Amino acid sequence: MSESASKNKNSDVVLENVSKSFGVVEAVRGVNLNVQSGSFFSLLGPSGCGKSTTLRMIAGFELPDSGHISIGGEDITSKPPQRRPTAMVFQNYALFPHMTVGENVEYGLKVRRVDKSKRQEKVLSSLGRVEMEMHVNVPVTELSGGQQQRVAVARAIAIEPDVLLFDEPLSNLDVALREQTRRELKQMQSLLGLTSIYVTHDQEEALALSDKLAVMKDGSIVQVGTPRELYNSPQSAFVAQFLGGANVLSGSHAERIAGTDPPNGKQLAVRPESIVVSDEGRFEGRIIERQFLGSTSDLWVDWDEIQLRISVHAGKPLAEQIRFDVNSFSWVESDDSAGF
Repeated sequence: MSESASKNKNSDVVLENVSKSFGVVEAVRGVNLNVQSGSFFSLLGPSGCGKSTTLRMIAGFELPDSGHISIGGEDITSKPPQRRPTAMVFQNYALFPHMTVGENVEYGLKVRRVDKSKRQEKVLSSLGRVEMEMHVNVPVTELSGGQQQRVAVARAIAIEPDVLLFDEPLSNLDVALREQTRRELKQMQSLLGLTSIYVTHDQEEALALSDKLAVMKDGSIVQVGTPRELYNSPQSAFVAQFLGGANVLSGSHAERIAGTDPPNGKQLAVRPESIVVSDEGRFEGRIIERQFLGSTSDLWVDWDEIQLRISVHAGKPLAEQIRFDVNSFSWVESDDSAGF
């Protein structure tokens, strides 16, 4: 499939009321989702929230107990993985260590019984799209982590899928390589034009890569939107805390910051960077912990028997007692497990 063809083909991924249980554990609960063709979509959430199970149902490695899954308008709910227009890039890449780069990329084509005369052409074409064709005869054990990830993507796109699925593919890389590979992955996805669904628990990764993302909790999707929408306008205390580590306040603390009573069923969310340390600040607190993070420092401040997390410039010298004010906040749906 040419790049222009892949960009023009309808590969919308739609989940309708999809659920999955393992014994008494309800892993996914009534998930509804619409991933637009050609977009980069992330499923974000803590361990055990159901994101990987959702991805595996799209891939066909798990079948839903109820609901429907379609790609490009075709119902694929009951189809086996090899009959779905999807390809998976796994967390550990799942490359065969005894094979060369080219042999790894060719493997999926052999499984699908692609004619031998066409396989080498597809192998070189796929490797070329991820700039790895010069490594075709190199054993995969001699590659760096970032290069192995490219080979895993090349193997996935060799079978010409409509949808690429990623299961935390950067989690085994060190920080510097993860950031570099993340940029390359986004550029590659944009060039290929393939619908991509990416599972991660790393909020920074999801924000950097995604056109849209869904935050999951306890098997359900709690909010869907662009990275900017979810970060700036979280609907719930859980999203506010999970995506950006907001301080979530209730009762008199929320009232003092907002200057009004909290709306019924709401809590007040304040981002650490929205709290400004200033001699003219309305509030006073005591620094009980400092964490140096390079260009910024995180402070944990005792304020009227609660702890606030405040982000400040790392070069700012501060005494133990500080005054502070709040630049902005938002009201979010209350969560019994969040805030004070």
